[in-house]
Amino acid sequence: MFKKILVPIDVDYPKTSKAVYDNAADIARLSGADIHLVSVMPGFGMPIVASFVTEEMKAEAKNEFAKALKEFIDQNCGDNVIAKVLVGKHYEVILEMADKWGADLIVVYHNHRRKVNEAFSQTCAQKIVKNANCSVLRLRNVLS
Repeated sequence: MFKKILVPIDVDYPKTSKAVYDNAADIARLSGADIHLVSVMPGFGMPIVASFVTEEMKAEAKNEFAKALKEFIDQNCGDNVIAKVLVGKHYEVILEMADKWGADLIVVYHNHRRKVNEAFSQTCAQKIVKNANCSVLRLRNVLS
C-alpha cells in the first residue's frame, strides 16, 4: 500500500502533532511504511526582515527549531522516524520534500472549526491537497 509517509507537524502544538503522528504511525504499521517527519520554520526571505537578521541568528533559530523537533520525537515517536527541519513557505517546502523523498502519502492536519489560520490548517492543507503528486490524507479535528 504506502511505503513512504511524509508527516508535517507544528512543534508549537504538541498535542495536535502527536495525534497526527499517531494516525500516520497506525497507517505505517499496517503497510510497513517509513515515516518522514518534517517541521517547517518560516523563512527570512522578506527584504525588510532579512536586513535585520544575521546568519548567526538564522542558524541559532534553526538549531532551536531542530531541538524542539527532536524533543517532540523523543517524547512521542518510535525509533524508525526520520526527521528534518525545513525552512520556507510551509506548503511549498512540504511539497518539495514529498517529491524529493518520493513520498506516496502526506498526512496533514486541517481544523475547519478554528478561526485562526495556522500553519497546517486551511490554506496550507488545501494547497498541499491540490498540488501534491501523491495521495494526501487530510485529518480534521483530531483532538475533538
